[in-house]
Amino acid sequence: MTRIFSSLGLGAGFDTSAVVRDLVAAERAPRQQLLDQREARVQARISALGQFQAAFDALTAALDSRIASGAIGAIPRVSDPSVLAMTVAPGQLVPARTVEVLALAGAQALASAPAADADAPIGTGTLTFRFGTVDGSAAAEGLTPGAAADLVVSIAPGRDTLRGIARAINEAAGAAGVVLRADIVSDPDGSRLILSGGTGLEAGFLVEASDPALEPFAFTVGGGGLSRTQAAADARVRLDGVVLRRAANSFADLVPGVTIQLLRAAPGAPVRIEARQSPAELAAAVADLAAAFNELLGIGRDLTRGAGAPGTPGALASDSAARRSVAALVQITTRPLVAADGDLPTRLADIGLTLDRNGRFQVDTARLQHAVDRHPGRVEAMLRELGRTGGFLTAPGPLKAIAADLRTAVQGRPGQPTALQREAEAIAAERQRLDRRMERFEAQLARQYGALDRQVGQSRQTLEFLARQIDIWFARKDR
Repeated sequence: MTRIFSSLGLGAGFDTSAVVRDLVAAERAPRQQLLDQREARVQARISALGQFQAAFDALTAALDSRIASGAIGAIPRVSDPSVLAMTVAPGQLVPARTVEVLALAGAQALASAPAADADAPIGTGTLTFRFGTVDGSAAAEGLTPGAAADLVVSIAPGRDTLRGIARAINEAAGAAGVVLRADIVSDPDGSRLILSGGTGLEAGFLVEASDPALEPFAFTVGGGGLSRTQAAADARVRLDGVVLRRAANSFADLVPGVTIQLLRAAPGAPVRIEARQSPAELAAAVADLAAAFNELLGIGRDLTRGAGAPGTPGALASDSAARRSVAALVQITTRPLVAADGDLPTRLADIGLTLDRNGRFQVDTARLQHAVDRHPGRVEAMLRELGRTGGFLTAPGPLKAIAADLRTAVQGRPGQPTALQREAEAIAAERQRLDRRMERFEAQLARQYGALDRQVGQSRQTLEFLARQIDIWFARKDR
């Protein structure tokens, strides 16, 4: 077609190639304009949905951050933090209790006699560890077997040194999931093997050697070469006057919803613990939530404003996902968030967060203050439920569900493009079809105008020939 255009206008004497281009442009323009308008509308809707989704995500992230910071949860209070520390499960309140730490849980420790060379060969065989309560304070006077199975450690040739024995014990304990550790410590007297187990009375252990060469690393009721430097012991605490034992210094079964970490023994010095919410923090969180709802609702209403409403129609006026999200947000104050329990509050409206006659969120401060003073746990539970992250078998909280619906509208499900994405793809395909049609139309016009150009050129040549012949005839006649 380039060759055709290069010859257009040579016969007729005017720019027929420009005529062809103008005709093609005129034919393309209305179709191109329609496609441009469709694409602009689609891109505007995609952008607006993304803006609305980002606003929801920002709100849920802010709520998550506030919850994670502990601002709305129960605040743990410990009268002497040097004795124990405590953490509280979400939504858990702890009335004042006293905890006296009588003794910390301890782990049994055994030490060998010093050896001059930690890499000198000792002997092969097996060391068998039997776990349970070991009687006696220094020497073993008896064993009450515990729940843990025996651990048999093989000391093979090439690993029958002090270091090799320690490595074999650690590898066997790790493979069996047993809390047992072997270390080599050195001082001017030589190197010693130190064995330590888990905390708690039942984590004590005896060590039996299968070969006399390994007897220095045995600890039995009959003797053995290892000496007990520390006995296994349970932690002992007095809770509200009752003495209780625990196998570890950290436990979560003493006070419901509370994890306690013992730091030091302090007999005779009870520690007061409690966990209560701050009514001021809860009230501030609800007030901030109302303000955020109003901002989000304003964005949604602007984007979904219809043609009949005052102002410019929104980019999402006909988008069902956006309109559904706005409707869900409006209804969120009347939606039950926690299980009913008598006349206790279950909805945001019950604690003073409602919609006014103008469709804006408002807070009844007196009603809210009454709720956070009387039922702080319920208020906290509602706020947590709003932004709850769903799991494999559980649905997300209301705000996360709305945000997820918008995200699906923007991004689609895996392998399933959204309606807007399909529309954008259809527009792109229509542009390609228009390009192909215009190329064919341009080629057709080029051929037609090329033929016309040649015909005009031939007629022009004929006229010029006749003019010359007439001139010659008149010239002869004049002579």
